[in-house]
Amino acid sequence: MIKHLYIATLLLLLTACSTLQQSVPIQDGSKCKPWYNFNGQLSILESTHRWQVLIHWQANLESGSARLTHAATGRIIELQWQGKQIQMRDNQTATTRWQPIQADTLMQYGIVLPPQSIAMILHHQIPPSLKAKGNDIWQGKLHGNSIRIRWQNNCHKLTMTDITHGRTAILRIFP
Repeated sequence: MIKHLYIATLLLLLTACSTLQQSVPIQDGSKCKPWYNFNGQLSILESTHRWQVLIHWQANLESGSARLTHAATGRIIELQWQGKQIQMRDNQTATTRWQPIQADTLMQYGIVLPPQSIAMILHHQIPPSLKAKGNDIWQGKLHGNSIRIRWQNNCHKLTMTDITHGRTAILRIFP
């Protein structure tokens, strides 16, 4: 069960297709700073499971890294990406080498957003297939899934919902 917890956490950060689309800047984004480096909490909500991990994030629009720590078990999953290429390593696997993550492997898990898309949103650029619904909410189709995001920059909170698969990930940034 713990293994599924971490796989699901990782997969909620990624999406079935790791291609980047052109983005649309948030209209009031000029007043908000982009988030390059922060610590925070990632909560995952599914119909039958709920859990949270601490996250350390460092990313720009081209590359980045994220470290997910489950405090109760000591499990650490690290991600790094450059362009479309994503790699991960897990401190509780036999080998702690960086392993590439293939989009085909990810498709079977109903993934919310890849880290590249999260970085774009944290830099106030919304994928163009998501349309503004008011009150910092955007909704539409990304990679075949119905997605809704709510980016509350002033509250340091990003809520990502995969409506298709019934999963929500809430990223809270510690100021």
